[in-house]
Amino acid sequence: MKVTVLLRNDHETLEGLFTRFKKVSSRNNEKRELFSEIYREILIHSQMEAEVFYPALAATPSARAAELLSTAEQEHRAVEQLLQELNGMNGSDKNFEVKMAKLMEDVGRHIKMEEEDIFDEARKNLPEFRLEELGLEMEDRRRILTTIAA
Repeated sequence: MKVTVLLRNDHETLEGLFTRFKKVSSRNNEKRELFSEIYREILIHSQMEAEVFYPALAATPSARAAELLSTAEQEHRAVEQLLQELNGMNGSDKNFEVKMAKLMEDVGRHIKMEEEDIFDEARKNLPEFRLEELGLEMEDRRRILTTIAA
């Protein structure tokens, strides 16, 4: 599976988790459980990108790719900071809801930029076989990271 398809599938999974989160009552323990799942998914996704996809794209001669990846890495750091703050909060705390809304907004913006700009740049600068190889590398990395996170 191409790396762009694999990442798009991850994005859809996250968007589904966000939708479920929005529908759950704030007094319900399910919100905290959903956050734990969102937390794990984002961290695994970000780590795979940082270890496999981003370095491969950064190795191309594209100045546009370098610029996009710099922005993406800044966004990753901001999202990871929000995740850490949320992880230390009680799910029934009012600020938890506010920070979750910010997280969902930031991740949504990152997904849009990645799918519209970074994926396009990857398709322009990496041959088809390399996109497939990166997809396989990321699948392998996900298995390892999922095992570690369990």
